[in-house]
Amino acid sequence: MKLVIGSLAVILLVGLIGFVIRKIRHGASCCGEKEAPVERVRAADADQSHYPFHYVIKVEGMTCGNCARRVENAFHQTGEALAHVNLGAKQVKLSYKRSVNRQELAKIIDAAGYTLMEYEEERKSETK
Repeated sequence: MKLVIGSLAVILLVGLIGFVIRKIRHGASCCGEKEAPVERVRAADADQSHYPFHYVIKVEGMTCGNCARRVENAFHQTGEALAHVNLGAKQVKLSYKRSVNRQELAKIIDAAGYTLMEYEEERKSETK
């Protein structure tokens, strides 16, 4: 009986060591180094003047370039937004063709696998 318990303990220890080594080598991010880079989805309309509504949002859960690209892609796929992620600040600057509310943005972020933490509408001064 002691032999069986000892064998199980050794197996568990070896498995735990392997897990820790993989985390150290590949990082604890969601993507690690083994995943292929996420392809960029470009906004259909890149003319900033077509986007009169501007927002700054904070997004929780982005840890790498693939995460940032997933968030940008989620907004670009709507066909109504331009998105630029600042990964270090965990912030997204959005330009929209129409007014959107926090719930709409949270739904897009949630679908991409992240969490909307802060929402701010930027006021652009109009000069004529």
